[in-house]
Amino acid sequence: MTLQRMAARRADHAKLRMRGHHLLCVFGFRGLGYSEQFVQNMQGVVERFFSGGGAQVQLVTECDDICAACPRMRGGRCVARRGGERRIRARDRAVLEAVGLAAGTRSHSSHVAALILQRIDEARLARLCTGCSWLPAGYCQEGLRRRRGGV
Repeated sequence: MTLQRMAARRADHAKLRMRGHHLLCVFGFRGLGYSEQFVQNMQGVVERFFSGGGAQVQLVTECDDICAACPRMRGGRCVARRGGERRIRARDRAVLEAVGLAAGTRSHSSHVAALILQRIDEARLARLCTGCSWLPAGYCQEGLRRRRGGV
């Protein structure tokens, strides 16, 4: 492999497409998920998001790099529940608004993480993630506390 090709692969590896609500999910990820493939993919995204070098993140309100391995995605849409895609897009927009970013924005993961830690407390997290099956486990709340140095 040429040096150019290796550099291009590293650059692609350092880019992430992420839905608004997944910006919160990466804080609470604990190696659990819908399938082994999903867990492996999510682990890779989390590692890239929080790595020392971080990643360039493009914010979206549609299926993203995390959704790519989700068994609940069909034809580029979430089919988890009736009306699921519409509800998830609304959650994406609410999270982005709460953090002060917009769909289409490109930013470094360290900047995005800092905004989340500044603007999303546990009460706001509970409101933004109402109805999420993972919220009652407390992983996301714990993840935010840990990243703030409070655990």
